[in-house]
Amino acid sequence: MTLNFFMKKIIPIFLAFSFLTSCTNLGNNEELQKKLKPIWSEYFKEDFNDSKAINVFVVTNRKAKNNAFSCADDGFGVDADSKLQSGICKINVPKNHNIGEITFAKDARQSSDNYFKILETKTLQESELIDAIKKTKRTPLVFVHGFNVRYQEAILRASQIAYDLKYQGPIILFTWPAGAKDGFLEDAMLNKTYENNFSNAKLSIDFFKNFLLKLQGENIKINLLVHSMGHQVVLPALKKLNEENPKKVFINELFLNAPDFDIIEFRAISKNIKSISNHVTLYCSNNDKAMSVSKTFNKNERLGACIALEDMDAVNVSLIDDPSLGLGHGYYSSRAVLNDVFQALLGIEAKHRLSVVKSDIFNAEKYSLRK
Repeated sequence: MTLNFFMKKIIPIFLAFSFLTSCTNLGNNEELQKKLKPIWSEYFKEDFNDSKAINVFVVTNRKAKNNAFSCADDGFGVDADSKLQSGICKINVPKNHNIGEITFAKDARQSSDNYFKILETKTLQESELIDAIKKTKRTPLVFVHGFNVRYQEAILRASQIAYDLKYQGPIILFTWPAGAKDGFLEDAMLNKTYENNFSNAKLSIDFFKNFLLKLQGENIKINLLVHSMGHQVVLPALKKLNEENPKKVFINELFLNAPDFDIIEFRAISKNIKSISNHVTLYCSNNDKAMSVSKTFNKNERLGACIALEDMDAVNVSLIDDPSLGLGHGYYSSRAVLNDVFQALLGIEAKHRLSVVKSDIFNAEKYSLRK
């Protein structure tokens, strides 16, 4: 059973039965706990209280550097391929890491409680990957990264997010050809890297859409978490997916984090996005320097800088996003945002979630996340 089934079917039945038979006061914490405890016991099967090996299902249209599937940068680079490849990367996630931070082991002898490690690599055909997802009988979380993210970093980030969310289903990483080419000179030329990544994102749209179509064909619903330029891959793909099957809701929770995406273009496709999703949350920030740079580069307003959205929850994270520590663009994997995502996955409305408050009336977005 999926969490979506519990939240939408089981809990309402419990509550309705209680009301009709005994008029239980739902404000009574003890009674509510009694009703929810068996539900949480059934749902929370995976233990995340110690260091844990996380299986990251990887789907990529990055061009391989050799014939063998790999979980490291020596396997896949930053160029686009004409086909998808897939596999499993088993990653050790240390229990002592700070939420949102990744420290990769330079030596296998370093403590598994303190360092991320690649434990195992396995090639899978796409059909084998989908069969493995189906066997879990859980809702997968699909993660799509953003600009200038190399292959290994994307895999480690997916494992970190899954661990810190205590996610109870499989994690699927769709990693498109992002990152700077090898060499200091290329790495320093951010404009060129941005142009190359932007072009590769556009080339990745149909690959992502076709992968989602295969999941959809197997009646696998997903939760979807996207960051930054990854929206250039995801949002057009969802538009196409909705146009091809307009009555099919395919996504349970859709999380848009710091979208590097044209606001006008988003408004034009927002109906498609809402039609294919049960619920959409936008995390945005006025402090995001990357959005300011992108605005200048693209000569238009970017979605990640906050706007008013109809029938979607826009949450301003400016209060918890400290730009003095960097670009103010990487909050999507932080404690504050993941705590909010966790509650959203449990079906709790934004207005009832911890740390969420109503934004000031002069702000475009509906909610803010406080410290």
